[in-house]
Amino acid sequence: MNVFLNSVLRGLITYRVAIYALLFLGILIYFRKFIQSIREWKKSVFGLERKITQRKLISALTGFALLIILLIGEFLLVTIIRPQMPAEVLDTAPVVDPLASPTATLSEEEMQAVVSQPTPTIGQDMLVSECLAGIVEITSPAEGEQVSGTVEIFGSVNVENFGSYKYEYSTTGAINWVTIAAGNQLKLDESLGYWYTSELVPGTYLLQLVPLNNVGEELIPCIISVEVVTEE
Repeated sequence: MNVFLNSVLRGLITYRVAIYALLFLGILIYFRKFIQSIREWKKSVFGLERKITQRKLISALTGFALLIILLIGEFLLVTIIRPQMPAEVLDTAPVVDPLASPTATLSEEEMQAVVSQPTPTIGQDMLVSECLAGIVEITSPAEGEQVSGTVEIFGSVNVENFGSYKYEYSTTGAINWVTIAAGNQLKLDESLGYWYTSELVPGTYLLQLVPLNNVGEELIPCIISVEVVTEE
C-alpha cells in the first residue's frame, strides 16, 4: 500500500506541469458552462425549462468547484508537502528532472534555459576545472569518496555577477554531462541539492558544479571524482 501511495505521490509531483495544464483547461471549460447556464436560466420561462437549466447550472458549478479543490490540493502537495517528504520517496531514477528537484529555485523558464545548454561529449583529458574555496567548490562529497543512495551535495557558489548554478555528473572516459538540478541562490558551504545514485551502475563518476553569470554564460566549473557503490 505504501509503495502504491508513494508511486501516486511521485506521479503527481513529476507530472505537475501537465496536471496544472489539464486542471486549468477543465476550470475554463466548466466556468464557461457555468456562465452559459446562468444565461439560460435567466431566459427560461416555463417550470420544466427552468428545472433543466438549474440542473445544468448545479452540474457546472459542482465541476468547477471540484477542479478548484484539485488545483489547490496539487499546489499544496508541490509547495508544502513535497519538501517534507523523505528523499527515498522521490528517488525514482538516476537522472533527476531539474523541475522536480527540491533545491531548484529557478523559474521554469530559467530552469529550461540552464538545462537546455549543450553539454558536448568530450574526453576526460580536455576537462578544465578550478575549485576555489568559498567561491566555486564541492565540499561534500570529497574527492574520491564512496557514495550511495541519496547523496546531499554541499559546496559554495559565490562568483561575481552570479546568475545561477547547476550540478552534473558523467561517467569517466568519454565525458557526457547529465544535469542533476540547478538553483539561483548564492551558496557558501551550504547544501546545493541532492544526487540520487541508487540506479547508477557502480563505478567512478565525475561530479561538477557549474556557475553561470547573470547573462547565462557558464564559468569554469569545479570537478571532482567519486565512486558510486551499491547501497547496503
